[in-house]
Amino acid sequence: MAFQKALLSLVTVLLVGQCAAQAVTDADIYNFALNLEYLEANFYHCGAYGTPITNNLGGPDPTGCTMGAYSDAVHNLFVELAMDEMDHVTGIQTYLGAAAVAQPQINLSAVTAAANAAFGKTLSPPFTYQANDITGLLSSFLFEDVGVTAYNGAAPLISSKTLLAPAVGIGLVEAYHAGIIRKTLFDMMSTPTGYGVNVGMAANTISSLRGNVSAMASMTTPPNFADQGITTNGVESLVPTGPYNIAFSRTPAEVLAIVYLGSASTPGGFFPAGVNGIIH
Repeated sequence: MAFQKALLSLVTVLLVGQCAAQAVTDADIYNFALNLEYLEANFYHCGAYGTPITNNLGGPDPTGCTMGAYSDAVHNLFVELAMDEMDHVTGIQTYLGAAAVAQPQINLSAVTAAANAAFGKTLSPPFTYQANDITGLLSSFLFEDVGVTAYNGAAPLISSKTLLAPAVGIGLVEAYHAGIIRKTLFDMMSTPTGYGVNVGMAANTISSLRGNVSAMASMTTPPNFADQGITTNGVESLVPTGPYNIAFSRTPAEVLAIVYLGSASTPGGFFPAGVNGIIH
């Protein structure tokens, strides 16, 4: 009975997403993902090198692009993830061809507002991704789990098997990224952040922010929280999953609410002018 209820809930979520997506094409779904890849690629490239990615299709360079003051280990991680995300951008642009959207306006400094929202106060000194290893990894944690849920939510809506395979492949790479970040943060969870809490508490606070914003944008009953911190009730939680250890998924509206830092219908946060494409 429990399995049947969980399966029914999953099917309901997917059907709601499919009905909402009837007016969009596979290219629209891919373009939505491309916006997120522009964000992640610029985040890691700026953190690793202090410069944005090469902008092949036009659009403004991101604001707040600053090289991180990271240890060699974290810098090398950002270098690797920057390469992965740039390849995702190039791959999606290649699959879409002339239909690919240009890079939207991106504000990487929005991590400050996101941290303030998570902690419920204005942090001092301001939280920035480039400050140190801890803020860089916590900022990465903010993005990576969202990427996994976005791809997992989009995959059932893609009709072309030719386009489904690479979308699933990119989503799996994002899951590898998220796992690396979660394990790294867990290993340093007792380390003070400089904001009155340790790394573990900070990560769980960010997770709660994502989940609450996602739930407020959700169209399902119960609302789709779709998040877990790096510990649950004090127990290690490195693999965030729902019933039967199925990965969480989110609708575009739930994803947009997170990256807009509040509402799916009001651009802001990391995309001050909104994302480009039909799904926005």
